[in-house]
Amino acid sequence: MAHKFDPSKLEKLDDPSRLELFDPKRVLKEFGLKRGMSVLDVGTGAGFYLPYLSEAVGEEGKVYAVDVEPFAVEYAKRKVESMGLKNVYVLKSEENSIPLADDSIDFIFMAFVFHELSNPVEFLRELRRVSKRYTYLAIIDWKKEERDKGPPAEEVYSEWEVGLILEEAEVKVGRIVDLGRYAYGVYALFTKEMV
Repeated sequence: MAHKFDPSKLEKLDDPSRLELFDPKRVLKEFGLKRGMSVLDVGTGAGFYLPYLSEAVGEEGKVYAVDVEPFAVEYAKRKVESMGLKNVYVLKSEENSIPLADDSIDFIFMAFVFHELSNPVEFLRELRRVSKRYTYLAIIDWKKEERDKGPPAEEVYSEWEVGLILEEAEVKVGRIVDLGRYAYGVYALFTKEMV
């Protein structure tokens, strides 16, 4: 599995036609993103969703955008600077090592990234580390069917497969939502027992 995005096509990720995939403002609200939250944008790529995440959390919130690809990190940094997004921080990450403190994140956003993970269960464990006691996880990915956009159907997970992986990593699935012709969303929750 693990279809990896070709970084040479990064600018395609900034194309406004991507708004056809789903309406970020509506979806983020539906997923429970609120003002003042600390958000982790996993695999930010060209930073396409950063203006929406930044606006949703407001001045009192923070958005940490991470990517494993140095070219993407530089591209997203330039975008953040040019748009004046004061509450957004772009960081270089390793796939299973996020450069953030334990218990620091309220909301994790993963748009069209889950199918690229080499070891999703291990990655979810790293997400748990940076999560607070209750942290929302929004996974948006390609439908496992023939489409005129995105990777081939056999290189992505179905909603059911994502649910099984989350279950294995002890992440609670809240609900699965249909996001139109191309995508679906999985809404889940990281919980940590208080010792």
